[in-house]
Amino acid sequence: MRKIVTVADDADLAHLVDLIDMLPGPDMRSFWGEGSNSIGSKVGHRLREILSGRGDSSDVDYLAIYVLKYLGRGNRHIPEDRITANLRGASGLPAAGHAWVEDATRTAFTLVTRYSLPVWNGAHRTRGSAWLQG
Repeated sequence: MRKIVTVADDADLAHLVDLIDMLPGPDMRSFWGEGSNSIGSKVGHRLREILSGRGDSSDVDYLAIYVLKYLGRGNRHIPEDRITANLRGASGLPAAGHAWVEDATRTAFTLVTRYSLPVWNGAHRTRGSAWLQG
């Protein structure tokens, strides 16, 4: 049985959704791209699952990974200057765009480690056990 995760369950997830809400809506194809493989399609699919109450930890994890890959610091898909130019309420203010990217990167990484780490480490591995050997 899969465990549903909602924005009410996870403050970091709620914050990431709030950050995404500051970006243009999915209809702005010049920002998100076009087609079923576009960045907007990938992000939107996971967001819809989460916001409809059907999202599980893998949806949260993928959403966070997409933010890191496509919107995070140093990405080559939607760079900081394009985020800055399209950030709602910031009027192209470079510091706001930089802060958005930093905050989104940090929040997404927090979610990825929260939802992926148990899978990466395995279900029965003890924290820090690699350092106890040897």
